[in-house]
Amino acid sequence: MSGAPEILALHGNLGSPADWEGLGLPELRAVDLWEHTGSGFREFVEALAGPLSEGMEKPLLAGYSLGGRLALHALALRPERWGGAVIVSAHPGLCCVEDRLARRASDAIWAARARDWAWEDFLASWNEQPLLGAPAEGLLKRQQALESRREEVAAAFETWSLGRQEDLRRALRVFSGPVLWITGEGDGRYTRIGEGMAEVFSDFRHVVVPGCGHRVLGEGGATVAQAIGGGFA
Repeated sequence: MSGAPEILALHGNLGSPADWEGLGLPELRAVDLWEHTGSGFREFVEALAGPLSEGMEKPLLAGYSLGGRLALHALALRPERWGGAVIVSAHPGLCCVEDRLARRASDAIWAARARDWAWEDFLASWNEQPLLGAPAEGLLKRQQALESRREEVAAAFETWSLGRQEDLRRALRVFSGPVLWITGEGDGRYTRIGEGMAEVFSDFRHVVVPGCGHRVLGEGGATVAQAIGGGFA
């Protein structure tokens, strides 16, 4: 590729398109996932490969966390559409049926909380998870603004649960384009997952960002942007 690549970007759970703005990347189009939570994985991929990327010729597909899982589905189902991928703090799928059932039950609880709890209490509970750590002020404000979309947030937990996702590792072998996988140094679980993905993709690079956890997209913006620019420019 030459010059700045076109990027189609997918935010994470309890996130928004604005989460990508801190990277300062040109030619980036961020999708508002809350407009699509009624779509299953396959239906969303068809929208992503069609109208949501209209006018873009083989863009890079970027996704953080939940958005990364959706991006992985798109790589597996429509590999010819994408010029490459940037996957940040994402999971390719649970191997065991028992683990998927447990995750589905857990996400059903989160969906109920999103619908029924006071929004501040829901956000506090979500952000207290050890994996995530405290959100930056800007992210918290964007999360607070999602109260009016609590039904869409709840639907995402149900429709796009990791428990409803197949293990995509085998299916992802069809994608031959370059893949940049990014994790935070302090996020041991997802960094180990990233290390294992070298066995899946033929053109693969894993960048571990120092001083960051699971929320590496916001915590390590400059390093993330540099890794993307250096890997695909």
